[in-house]
Amino acid sequence: MAYKSDNLNIEQIEEIESLFNIKLPTQSNSLYDEIKEILYWSKYYFPEYGKRAIWFQPAATEEELTEWEQSNNITIPSSYKDWLRFSCSSQILDCHAGFNSPKDFEVHNAYLPDLVIIGWIIGDGEILCFSKSTGEIVRYFDGKMQVLDNMKSLLQHFISLI
Repeated sequence: MAYKSDNLNIEQIEEIESLFNIKLPTQSNSLYDEIKEILYWSKYYFPEYGKRAIWFQPAATEEELTEWEQSNNITIPSSYKDWLRFSCSSQILDCHAGFNSPKDFEVHNAYLPDLVIIGWIIGDGEILCFSKSTGEIVRYFDGKMQVLDNMKSLLQHFISLI
């Protein structure tokens, strides 16, 4: 997939990293291209939305991820771990999307017992989850679930909305 951010040079990447006080992950991260594109658009819209509406917390550590998995007896999907290795908590374009840190995951929801709530998208009540049993990424809205292959699919969908 071709992205606007494909032609960013080192100086432009450093400017974006400085603006959001975050480091772009290495290219070995399965979400590298999508993260770079989201950062590109976040910088583009930053003058309109501002720092309170677009933010990225530093990456989660491997110890934090392992501790959460062990204490909850749930495996975080590897594609979502790649996002958490970039930013443990974030909000993108105000209420367009938000991703929670593991400590803020909602694990015990009576209405969605197999899902772990990890964030939101669109700002209209749609939540983002992963299945405890299958590890699939799930969009849930108005009683309907859409199962996605992985976090990359979710981010590609989000980018298409920007």
